[in-house]
Amino acid sequence: MTEPTVWVSRAMMDSTLIKPFIMDVLEADKEKAVETIRLAEKGVAVERDRYPLKMWVSYPDRWEENLPYIFTAGGFWTVSQELADVLQQFGLGSTRLYPTELFQHDRVTPIEGTYFCLAFGEQKACFEPDASPRARKIYPDKDLWKMSLAPKDDDLALTHNALLGVDLWIDPRVRNAIFLSDRLVEALKAATLTKRLGLRRCRVLLVH
Repeated sequence: MTEPTVWVSRAMMDSTLIKPFIMDVLEADKEKAVETIRLAEKGVAVERDRYPLKMWVSYPDRWEENLPYIFTAGGFWTVSQELADVLQQFGLGSTRLYPTELFQHDRVTPIEGTYFCLAFGEQKACFEPDASPRARKIYPDKDLWKMSLAPKDDDLALTHNALLGVDLWIDPRVRNAIFLSDRLVEALKAATLTKRLGLRRCRVLLVH
């Protein structure tokens, strides 16, 4: 019998996925935009109007093309049509894929491709720090954790509840980590859309 499996992505730890963009919501209200980014990274759903309709390259001497299928545009996680098509086949709960337009610095020249803001809106509190010896506490006095800089399979242990519910989520106690169900990962593998996700297998603790 195959052991139950859950996966974690280290995409949020990958500096090569950081792309310099400015967006309409940042120009309209910088404080609100920054708050939206922080809430999303915690898996807290917010209204669609807090996500960008239009984003453009920050620097006049920079030309963006051939963007990866997942990246962070000025802090807003963004995915290509190709990745969105797979995600939409699974249970996302309150996580949303909001269409957004990408442009070069002139705000007129479109960047080729169709893109969506990946608005994380689901949490599962399943992390088990006592069974995750390679995880590190971020602050001594807070129950917040992070993966090691070079995470390995089975570094993180999760309760059996990780197998229930939505297929994509954030654990409120683990920073810079995106969790995925095994069925979603299998579909991503079939579509050859896993390389940039930096996936690592998690141990699921069985109920006794």
